[in-house]
Amino acid sequence: MTATVSIVIPTFNRADKLPRAIDSALDQTVPCEVIVVDHGSADQTPDVAAAYGDKITYVRRDRDFGPHYCWLDGVMHSTGDLVHLQYDDDWIEPRFVEACLAVMDDETGFAFTMARVHTEGGTVPDNLLFRKWLPRTGTFPVAKIEKRITRGVVSPGCCMFRRQTLIDGLYQGQLPLPEFHYHGVGPDRFIALLSMLRYPKVGFVREPLAVFLAHPGSITIDAGADKQKAETLNRAYRDVSRFYRELKLIKRMRKVFGVSR
Repeated sequence: MTATVSIVIPTFNRADKLPRAIDSALDQTVPCEVIVVDHGSADQTPDVAAAYGDKITYVRRDRDFGPHYCWLDGVMHSTGDLVHLQYDDDWIEPRFVEACLAVMDDETGFAFTMARVHTEGGTVPDNLLFRKWLPRTGTFPVAKIEKRITRGVVSPGCCMFRRQTLIDGLYQGQLPLPEFHYHGVGPDRFIALLSMLRYPKVGFVREPLAVFLAHPGSITIDAGADKQKAETLNRAYRDVSRFYRELKLIKRMRKVFGVSR
């Protein structure tokens, strides 16, 4: 698939970790637009961004309205056909974008790679994610991966999405009929599910080309340390999967009753 790519890096008070994320975006083997979006940081983030000059686009807002608005702000500033959302405490290998592009075609909603979880300080061995999800690198029918994605989470940090799907899927606030809510989760799963509603295929790269940093400041690590938070987080994700199944049913009904798209 011939397409332009933007890498959006939302950030908040992580001036110490941000350079690695930016450097990994700039070091890709194919040209990419790099956008850093800073909503309300009170540390040295503006100085970090300024050091890169015109190599990046820096978007700064003094007020923080939450992570998903920050993501959407970056996507709206992007110009690429495809967008990778890069967390400010994670990074990607130089071939990440190139490898994702190789498994994208006109029928593919999004692509993702295996990921490596690296614990801050290197105190435990790295853990590989998604190794058993699909047998090889390639493009697969949605049905082949749907169950795993609806029951698990494919982090945007290892994905490449279509820009328009991101704009439509990064809902602000809550779902129409929510039962549970956890700050910072929901749209990260929904953008993958929305992609699967709109396109029949998913691309997969069976190489760990994304690296997630496990540290006390991350949402999932914070939730994992508290059973009540962990359960609320899981319920919020289940709400999103249920909404996906409801939308899928509506799509089938439209086909049965001959309603045009």
